[in-house]
Amino acid sequence: MEAGDVRTSPAPRRPRPAPPRVVAVDDGIPAQERAFFVEEFRDVTIVVSLPTLTDAGLDVVARTVAGFQPGNTRFVLVVDTAEDAERLDAALPLPVAVVHSPTVWEEEGMARLWRTVADEHRVVAVAEPDGVAETAGFLAAGLRASKVVLTDPGGGWGDPPRSFADLELHRSELLAELAGRGVGNLLPAAEAALRGGAYSVNICRAEDLELELFTFDGAGTLLTLGGYLTLAELRVDDLPAVEALVEQGVRDGVLKPRTRSEIARMAVGGLGARVVRTGHLAGVVGLETDRYAGEGVGEVSGLITVSEFSGAGAGGLLLEGLVRRAGAIGLRAVFAVTVSDDAARFFVRHGFREVAPDELPAAKWEGYDPARLAVVRCFWCDVPPP
Repeated sequence: MEAGDVRTSPAPRRPRPAPPRVVAVDDGIPAQERAFFVEEFRDVTIVVSLPTLTDAGLDVVARTVAGFQPGNTRFVLVVDTAEDAERLDAALPLPVAVVHSPTVWEEEGMARLWRTVADEHRVVAVAEPDGVAETAGFLAAGLRASKVVLTDPGGGWGDPPRSFADLELHRSELLAELAGRGVGNLLPAAEAALRGGAYSVNICRAEDLELELFTFDGAGTLLTLGGYLTLAELRVDDLPAVEALVEQGVRDGVLKPRTRSEIARMAVGGLGARVVRTGHLAGVVGLETDRYAGEGVGEVSGLITVSEFSGAGAGGLLLEGLVRRAGAIGLRAVFAVTVSDDAARFFVRHGFREVAPDELPAAKWEGYDPARLAVVRCFWCDVPPP
């Protein structure tokens, strides 16, 4: 698509019955998660490509759009034909504007589309003529939409689909698989949206749209350009979230119980992995040094990540940042103690070596739970100089 004339003309809207049709909510999604994402996408525009519309997919799209109404979320739904637009218009429980998509960039035409999206909140765009995914990417870039979902019957990258992928790192692998399935157009569409301002683009089945937008686990593959998370020091505003994460880690059996005072001390010197778009915490870690003063070592304390971001590299980002911080303050080594086999493998992958408990500072074991001591595994990492 290139610069030139734009023709964006909302089609006449047929009368809608009042009150609007009620669409059932899938009770399998916890209300708490729904409420979280209604707030997460409040006043946000979401572009969704719908190259095929099964009856099941149509029902899910209708439920999803209706579910976000309390958050004033705007939707631009891109379909292949005018017939699909009519089906979607009939299925949605709220009024929509049906438009013919721009095919080229021109400020006045795009400004009209901006006004339509801002005023109507639910826009169905008929793709012209390059294809549904390409049109969705073009519109997302033109609108500078924050969130984009490209639906595909294959459901994402890989089988089962990988949760996350950075286009800068995985471009050739993604292109090879998607092209092999005949949907290679998804990748340039995703990149157009990301370079246009989207924070992330998801590839999933239309039938999974509700799971992708309303649940922490999501669905399909989330694509980013240059990373989804960033590392930052924790703030006092983060303390309730840190306490909740530590509590979850204790319940899961991967963290030892801590008092509020211990958690606050961990947070004061800790790091957080944050979602770039929202600032929400994807994981936290602390560095304990006071107990080992004079020995030149620190302890990895309370490393835990939110399950939603388990595939996004939050744990590695936190651990690598902590080792760099340890070097910056003059420590010679850091160590970690865990009872989790998964955590043990994680530490080894990130350059730690397993050591015997008596190789750690004696202060670590003062007042330590004997039952836990019997099953712990210990890991050591020499810190490179800054």
